[in-house]
Amino acid sequence: MNVDLAGIFKEGRNQLNIWKSRYSAEEYPYKVILNMFYRKFTIEKMWDRAMEQSFSNWQNAYEANLIKYSTIAQNEIVPVLENWVNSNKQVGMGKLSDYLPYINKAKERDLNAIKSIEYTYLLHRIIDELIILWISMVNSGETQIDAIAKLTLAVVKIPPVETYSKIESIFDQLGAEQYLQSLLIEEINQQL
Repeated sequence: MNVDLAGIFKEGRNQLNIWKSRYSAEEYPYKVILNMFYRKFTIEKMWDRAMEQSFSNWQNAYEANLIKYSTIAQNEIVPVLENWVNSNKQVGMGKLSDYLPYINKAKERDLNAIKSIEYTYLLHRIIDELIILWISMVNSGETQIDAIAKLTLAVVKIPPVETYSKIESIFDQLGAEQYLQSLLIEEINQQL
């Protein structure tokens, strides 16, 4: 990855710690996945509106997209989130049923399942941040391919990206997981 997302990783870690203290061991796994879907439904909902915007630079676009994200999250997603998640509504590449085996094991305090849920949350937190950055770059005049290359250092040939799930898949394939693993290794080394 060409972008330093260490701050996003740290925010995600802090959020996980807040939820661990806020929710019971039985509630925690579901709440982590619910919050992952909160981000995904918000980005998917803002997709068309965000992709139609134009800005003079990516920083202005990014700030506007964060405001749009926040407004949509509060006004359009919060009221329907649990209903959508519990009805197994697909968003991006996933739906609740994909995570239920892990949630159920984690409720029984299976440490591997808990770590898997936390890892998944952090991975998708990074992917979704890359997507908001990518949208902002495209909003400011970058081509879709050039924006991907600047964020990942990968030169790819792709058809036009027309959906949230398509760009999610691209960033997943282009190294978001390797980036997360490098951040986790760095975190472990700092603890030693």
